[in-house]
Amino acid sequence: MSTVSPTGPPAPGAIRFLNWPDYISAELLKDFEAETGIRVHETYVERNDDFVDRIRAGERYDVILPTDWAAEALLNEELLQPLDLELIPNWEHVTQAYFRAPPYDPGTDGVKYTSVCYFGTEGFAVALDKIPMPKKTWQMLYDPTYRGQISMLDGSREVLGPALFLLAGDPNTTDQAMLDAATAMAVAQKPLVAVYDSSDISPRVGEGCPIVECWDGDVAAAITHGAGGGIRFVLPNEGFRVWADAPCVPANAQHPLVAHRFLNYLLEPRVAAKNADITGYQPVVPAADPLIKSLVQRSMRPTDDDLNRGTFLRDLGSFNAEFEKAYSRVRSA
Repeated sequence: MSTVSPTGPPAPGAIRFLNWPDYISAELLKDFEAETGIRVHETYVERNDDFVDRIRAGERYDVILPTDWAAEALLNEELLQPLDLELIPNWEHVTQAYFRAPPYDPGTDGVKYTSVCYFGTEGFAVALDKIPMPKKTWQMLYDPTYRGQISMLDGSREVLGPALFLLAGDPNTTDQAMLDAATAMAVAQKPLVAVYDSSDISPRVGEGCPIVECWDGDVAAAITHGAGGGIRFVLPNEGFRVWADAPCVPANAQHPLVAHRFLNYLLEPRVAAKNADITGYQPVVPAADPLIKSLVQRSMRPTDDDLNRGTFLRDLGSFNAEFEKAYSRVRSA
């Protein structure tokens, strides 16, 4: 779909959608237009911080698709409008309390600001032909044995998170001394890192990069598309991140009613399944699971035990800036 400027009003019968690249099926967007007469103009971003920065800057979109903590940041700054769940009848397909009332948007007093889309876990993938006996610990990402063989995600919370799990078991710390210690670990790790990148992760896993910090869906997609050599996805014993995408409507959206219709469409089981087919990520709608084509993907759906052991990243308010400063120190080291 086309990318348009966020400055002028969209054409009648159109909404603006701020999204990740290759995250929603283009075929389904065409189907939505055919069913409703509403065209979806997509603009793409690469990092959660971009969602926050664009909305803070006053850019206007009708629907945005940040991940949990970024949606919470916008909610806390009163940059989102509450949803009318009566306009999203497919919300009934979200059956797990874990996602109906997540900590980043618990629905206090019956007011919800976010819907849901995909979910999953964040750990690391290991190429078994290169590392046949991986350990279930984040410490592998700091082992000098693997110098130049480690791929890290790009982002302050992603890069500093593993160190914080090792140090304190808490990626949401607001303790400056603990953050400084994690930053020192990330700086010392840098010579081991081949790339910091949150795009093209599945191909990197499939091509046999020895250790790749990634999301479970990247591994599912790589295996589904025939990755050789054997891959193992590791959820470290020290703890790991559970994430959920949180589609929402900015406070300055020009077409909130149409936005609700689009959010409702994304929760249809057939739509959720088709979207899952193109990304490898898990649909929050359980009714979509048996419709997913990949048996590998279906087998990798996180269990309730996985979810209960995981941790959502949270908005840290003014302390978010300290994470960004820390990550700048890492990248410039």
